[in-house]
Amino acid sequence: MNETIIYPLLAIIAFILYKKYTQYKVLKLVPSLLEEGGQIIDVRTKSEFISGSKEGSINIPLHSLKAKMNELDNTKPIIVCCASGSRSALARRLLITNGFENVHNAGVWSSLLKF
Repeated sequence: MNETIIYPLLAIIAFILYKKYTQYKVLKLVPSLLEEGGQIIDVRTKSEFISGSKEGSINIPLHSLKAKMNELDNTKPIIVCCASGSRSALARRLLITNGFENVHNAGVWSSLLKF
């Protein structure tokens, strides 16, 4: 393989490994975040949420999050999730940009089922 293919592939692999590692770190924190009164916010669409979700999670689709932020308790941890981790990453950034401090991206909602 030539260098024009290898370097982009290495960058993609590094990004995927970093994403998985950061989500792993958040998942280790979930039990303590829930003990602190953490809120699980599922930012998938309503139809995705209805097809399966973590019991006790709140569905606020990503496109509605900015309008519904006032419904969230900023004094407690917020754990965001979605189908792949991409929308929840955007949701985390949006919340932090709007003054929320204790926000964690758990990635895939199904990974929260064990808690």
